[in-house]
Amino acid sequence: MALTEAKSDPGACFLHVPKYPFSAKGLATPYILKKGNCDQTNPDQQVFVEATIFDPDTKTFAVYHPLVINEGTKPAIDPIVPKLPKNAVVGLWFGANSDSVTLTGDIQRCTNGLSSTDIFSQVAFCGAEHFFKVVHAADKSGKDVVIPPIGTDIHGNPCPTTRHFGIIDQDQSDNVITTYLQKGNRFAQATKANRQKLKKFVEFANGSDNALVAELIDPAIKCKPFKAPSLMEPNVMLGSMALNELHATRQRAPVALIPSSDPMVLSNNKPSIRKLNAYRKGVDQPLVPHLYLASPKDYCINFDKIAPGYIQSIAKQIVGRPSPATDVADNLLTFMGQRYAASWVNLACDKILKKTSAITVTTKKGVATEVHFHQSKKIGGKKHHGKKHHGKKYD
Repeated sequence: MALTEAKSDPGACFLHVPKYPFSAKGLATPYILKKGNCDQTNPDQQVFVEATIFDPDTKTFAVYHPLVINEGTKPAIDPIVPKLPKNAVVGLWFGANSDSVTLTGDIQRCTNGLSSTDIFSQVAFCGAEHFFKVVHAADKSGKDVVIPPIGTDIHGNPCPTTRHFGIIDQDQSDNVITTYLQKGNRFAQATKANRQKLKKFVEFANGSDNALVAELIDPAIKCKPFKAPSLMEPNVMLGSMALNELHATRQRAPVALIPSSDPMVLSNNKPSIRKLNAYRKGVDQPLVPHLYLASPKDYCINFDKIAPGYIQSIAKQIVGRPSPATDVADNLLTFMGQRYAASWVNLACDKILKKTSAITVTTKKGVATEVHFHQSKKIGGKKHHGKKHHGKKYD
């Protein structure tokens, strides 16, 4: 469902989509963050765009990061104009550090929710459903391996995807991997050439489940995320939200699919089959004819059964890794523990299953520094009992 033009809504971010957004020229035209409510220099209000391109002739992918700038400014360095394949199929995914982002401009093939006043919040998509449809048709042809297998981790277990109950949170499959460079109040694409040219800059990123898996967890446990060549510079491979979701189609059951209780798919704070399916289309998940087939209870049961044991099983590998949010947790392990405990409450799993979280954390000045596991879990053939894991040390 395409959006109609949005009207002003206090507290919302409005992002203007350029003309012909799926063309090379459109991809290289900066997206404009409208004045008034949001500012791209504010870390809590930044908005990101990510394009994934599929060539149906060669059955290959590429990734490009359209630039977002503030209204009334110019790029610090003009975006690279990508060279697109002749029959390129382009999909666009949006993520925000703000509470919400509403698309305006050339949005005929975009989905931001059910309407401009009933949006998903931090995410949006343009051309996503068509993109996934073309990719899966090519994959089923059997002539080439379009989507690679997910592989195995350091323990010989299947690598996690964005649909693995061990790493999902209250609203899975959201936000993008795109980063940008900032110098003053101007912005540029995050390429090696631009870093060298700007010399002094800040590189900033979207708070993203996709980046968490592909950029932080996968390297720690020796997994290989699905990446494709950058169309901004040679010899650089990039991950993307679309590639992660395609990779997740290779995962075996149980598979975490967006439940009806996900905050991003609620309409007026109530479950909505239309909004749930609209979101699922944007991230390549199967649609459901009835809400009970996206049961919050089933989701919570699998979350409880799988996540605590899985996080504990990779604790040694992630305890020494940096936290993606140092104001929340002091390393990747404590971040994952805090994230699980918060999601357990935010998804109302405590009320649905009538039990407390199997993971709790100790905090210092609001930052998680220890993780406590309260259930015995069978991991890799051995039974591991509840333990306490410190931020600086693994016991």
